[in-house]
Amino acid sequence: MNALRFLGALLLGLLLVAGSLALGLFLLLEGNPEAQAALWEAVRARPMVPLFTGLLLLGALSLLLYPPFLGYLALTRALGQESEVLLAHPGHRLTPRGPWELRHLARLINRLAEEKERLEQRLEEEAAQAKDLVEAERERLARVLAQLPQGVVLSDERGLVLLYNPKARALLGEGLGVGKSLFGLLDRSLLLHAQSLPQAAFLVQGPKGPLRLKARALEEGFLLLLEEALPEGPSRERLHRLKDKAAGVRALVEVLERETTGEAKRLLQVAREALDEIQGLLQDLAPSPHEEVLAQDLLRLLAGRLEARLALTPGWALDPEAEGLLVQADTFALAEGLAKTLEGTEEVFLRGEAEGEGLFRLTVLLPREAPRPHPLLAEAAEATGSLWREGSRLVLLLPARKAPPEALKEAPAPRALVYDLTLLQVPPGLEDVPLDQLLYTAFDLETTGLDPEQDAVVALAGVHVLGRRVLRQEVFEALVNPGRPISPAATAVHGLTAEMLRDKPPLEAVLPAFRAFVQDTVLVAHNGAFDLAFLRRAGLDQPPLLDTLLLAQLLFPDLKDYRLEALAHRFGVPATGRHTALGDALMTAEVFVRMQPLLFERGLKRLWDVVEACRRLPLARLRY
Repeated sequence: MNALRFLGALLLGLLLVAGSLALGLFLLLEGNPEAQAALWEAVRARPMVPLFTGLLLLGALSLLLYPPFLGYLALTRALGQESEVLLAHPGHRLTPRGPWELRHLARLINRLAEEKERLEQRLEEEAAQAKDLVEAERERLARVLAQLPQGVVLSDERGLVLLYNPKARALLGEGLGVGKSLFGLLDRSLLLHAQSLPQAAFLVQGPKGPLRLKARALEEGFLLLLEEALPEGPSRERLHRLKDKAAGVRALVEVLERETTGEAKRLLQVAREALDEIQGLLQDLAPSPHEEVLAQDLLRLLAGRLEARLALTPGWALDPEAEGLLVQADTFALAEGLAKTLEGTEEVFLRGEAEGEGLFRLTVLLPREAPRPHPLLAEAAEATGSLWREGSRLVLLLPARKAPPEALKEAPAPRALVYDLTLLQVPPGLEDVPLDQLLYTAFDLETTGLDPEQDAVVALAGVHVLGRRVLRQEVFEALVNPGRPISPAATAVHGLTAEMLRDKPPLEAVLPAFRAFVQDTVLVAHNGAFDLAFLRRAGLDQPPLLDTLLLAQLLFPDLKDYRLEALAHRFGVPATGRHTALGDALMTAEVFVRMQPLLFERGLKRLWDVVEACRRLPLARLRY
């Protein structure tokens, strides 16, 4: 394109010079026929002379015009590229240089930038005043959440975290973060099941140990309450054994009742009443970790789970005396265990009855001999009650009590408090996600040297970036014992010595927490090929990675200095904590956030667009 522009300018200059010479000859020879005839005769005799003169003139014009032409184009391009910085850094001002028209244009752009900056400052002041009340409410909410003894997590309907408190981070670990999925930390089916029983508490295995969980469905997501599950005492095993013995005696009494008559049957009825009382006392002594659910809701829940899992439509019936009973059970484990037990069954019927004082009898009727209960079903039933088989029936005996009248009325769900929280809108395909809707991890590391094959990591840090917002409260930072000497040149850069790192963990111990921190995010680094070379040796390879070095070359191809501090100065980012892992990670994050509007202006709005554009750059072929 530049060659065509120069050729056009050269032809225009040649026409001007040739026209001037022709006009001069015409005026000089006008009225002198002899001179005109002599000139024409000379041209005919030596035709190569005019051609050679024209070529010589063309070459002279090329030598004279080419340097200033290229310089003018370079200055124009540089002015355009520097003007783009104003989109991300309004305080930047252009340096007037070159011909007077370019200097005048630069001064005009600076005046427009000043007007724009003043207008933006005024709008920001007005917006800040309007947000004071909202920010005060947010701070009150944050203080309340921070003081709660339970972990609190707010999620959207896809399981992406929108808000959490410090207690939740302590219970769920480094894998918890805004924009990350809860389903990678907690069982998805349990979370969905828990939302249907908002008053019930469920025991779940978390990343750092067992947790007790409650969930409440909201209009566009759900709320979780978490607390650590305390270990049971040694009496639990003894209570289980007593309940098993009592259940065995009950089954024997029921068989004998069908086979005996007269006085013996009356004695068996007395024995059965005594067993009811014994089982009630055992239930009172047992711990009650599970919440209660109405008997009719329990049967409806079990039938729905069997229909969803086994593609059958079970019938069910509830004895009138059992209506209104509150049954104590781990409903999730009960439903899952029953579905696993009845796999392959084509027909099933559920019947609920009141059994004595404080017990609920759930009978599963089958067309053939009842299968052996799945361990999950057995554990769920025996946690609060008993379970046994009777021919084609499975019988579960669960603790229950009569619900007070007000418990039978379903109160309307209270309206949720509304705060200024921006819900994430992340499409399912990562390649098509706009840049400002992605969750990133800007990271950096410090090493013992510059050779990934010989040197090792001494510091590792990262910070989450949500779209165009740096989440400074979500950071990861760790010092690492490299297990080898640190070169004096490396210590002069980052200030870390072998003595300072003697008691620090090795990279293998730090990497799992860092892997959880970066999970479900896009990595961002400056000269990321160097950092990834070290991390790949340790077993971490998570593409894609956006490199601010490549992005800078993509945005400013004529820039001479692509160092991180030079880019930070260009975008108005304070250079704090330079050559520390966390300081460089934060600086990289801020530079990347300011690059996003420039990428959008160039039509690079999706992750795939940016990755493909960077692959074509010369620096993308750099390997360590």
